[in-house]
Amino acid sequence: MIVERDITIAELAGLVEGKPLGDERKIVRGVQLPSGQRRDYVAVAWQKEDFHLVGEDVPVVVPEGWLTEGRTGIEVKDPQLAFAKILSFFSPKKDFSPGIHETAVVDAAAKVDPSASVGPYCVIKKDAEIGPGVVLESGVYVGESVKIGARTRIEHGVVLYDGTIVGEDCLIHAGSVIGCDGFGFLLNRAPKPIKIPQLGRVRIGNRVEIGACSTIDRATLDETVVGDDTVIDNHVHIGHNAKIGKGCVLVAMVGIAGSAVLEDGVVMAARSGVADHVRVGKGAVIAAHGGATKDVPPGKVYSGFPAREHDQEMKRQVIVGKLVELYPKLRKVLKSLDKDQEGAGESK
Repeated sequence: MIVERDITIAELAGLVEGKPLGDERKIVRGVQLPSGQRRDYVAVAWQKEDFHLVGEDVPVVVPEGWLTEGRTGIEVKDPQLAFAKILSFFSPKKDFSPGIHETAVVDAAAKVDPSASVGPYCVIKKDAEIGPGVVLESGVYVGESVKIGARTRIEHGVVLYDGTIVGEDCLIHAGSVIGCDGFGFLLNRAPKPIKIPQLGRVRIGNRVEIGACSTIDRATLDETVVGDDTVIDNHVHIGHNAKIGKGCVLVAMVGIAGSAVLEDGVVMAARSGVADHVRVGKGAVIAAHGGATKDVPPGKVYSGFPAREHDQEMKRQVIVGKLVELYPKLRKVLKSLDKDQEGAGESK
């Protein structure tokens, strides 16, 4: 939802560290797609095909050197970064008043900072600690001995199991579950699998964002860890005892098995996964649908299942594609060989 706010082109240029051109006093009140036609909304384009969609009378933010004389807009070094800043400027600002809602249930042994906001129907168990400026929206469950760092915001229906530690300036989206039992069982034990108690916890670093309906399991012992500045998309699962480094990116439906290690800066694309006890090196990338079943060296791009270096996987796919074309020809050759062998047998 866009919140309309008046700002001049010159002021907006200052916000995005760009160079204003044309009518610097022109007022814009919102942001739109390049195909939008509102002359009081700004468009942002960083690809030529999108820039061509922007009307001549629509103010635009583009890379340096793109605007012709007389065109009103802003030139910037990084239009994608500018776009993020502009979206932030026109975003709704939620106001969370400090205090505890009358429907919330807070144990007498819990510590809630006076500047924190605890919304309707939240539950905070004993020995939990809620830091300064923390926001708990409606229906958040905070288990025993949970610690939540300053200015962290936790959206509707999130569950933080006992002992979970969440750092400062984090954002946990609705429906996520942090600290539930790890999936630990002894298999092939008659008459059923034997559950292994999970006695550890989850530790979330600072400035971590966790998407909606994601799950992070508690460790069997010690901690499952998510490092500072890591961003996690919706529907991601991190298994028990896993260690996620700093600045990692886990895209939708990624699965990290128990005791796997992702070093700093790892990128896991959509629906990729890592097997248990596998280490993915610093700055490595696992492409969409890739499955790392063995350790991945730092800085490498792996794809496919089982995952291998991306160049090798592409060659494999090309060869497999050619086999489909070669198969009819191969059948003819084989049939011809069979006839030749039959003919040779008859001649004897």
